Amino acid sequence: MGNSIFAVGLAYRQTFVDTKEMAKRGSELRTHMLHAAKAVFLETGFERASMDRIAAHAGTTKRTLYAHFVRKEDLFLAVFDLVLDLQLDHLKGPADYAHDPGQALVLFCARFLETVLSSKPIRLFRLAITEAERFPQGAVRLHEAMFENVQARVALFLHERLGVADAESQTLAQGLLAQLLYPRFTRALFGADEPAATWSEELGASPAVDLNAIRQVVGSLVPLTA
Repeated sequence: MGNSIFAVGLAYRQTFVDTKEMAKRGSELRTHMLHAAKAVFLETGFERASMDRIAAHAGTTKRTLYAHFVRKEDLFLAVFDLVLDLQLDHLKGPADYAHDPGQALVLFCARFLETVLSSKPIRLFRLAITEAERFPQGAVRLHEAMFENVQARVALFLHERLGVADAESQTLAQGLLAQLLYPRFTRALFGADEPAATWSEELGASPAVDLNAIRQVVGSLVPLTA
């Protein structure tokens, strides 16, 4: 009897471990397929990207791909969610960059400009605009995440670290991003200029954007006294 109970318990534990491992592998596979889909969508656009091609690029079967994403439309929107979540997690908030408020804002804005001015993000913005009528929720999500969310992070930092009134902090944050983005972002978006930034892991060591220019904009708009 004792051995029987022990055997049942052992089998249950093994089933639980196997289920967790399968869930982990399923999550990893889903992420892998999303990265493959992103590459195909950026290369060919939504219309010409087939589920067969995406599955082949991911090194899996179309049946497996459909088990995770019922329609190509679902996969397309999931790619946007993945990319935006990864970028925003990497961006973090101004307070994560430096103790000094001015330097924190400069480095945060530099990382933000790298995010939106590099070639792959620019291609993602163009793809969202191209498919905006078909997938308005994707375009809105992109705008909210990459502009409104970033503005909110800057405004919160100004309010908490520099004591700027809530309404004024929103205005200052909007003005700061507008000064930084225009006209370089729109020129890159429409192909008037090549994307200016290339990704750098360490801003202080090898910035892909001009920190002095960003510092001037920050200094001219933001009261850097707590």
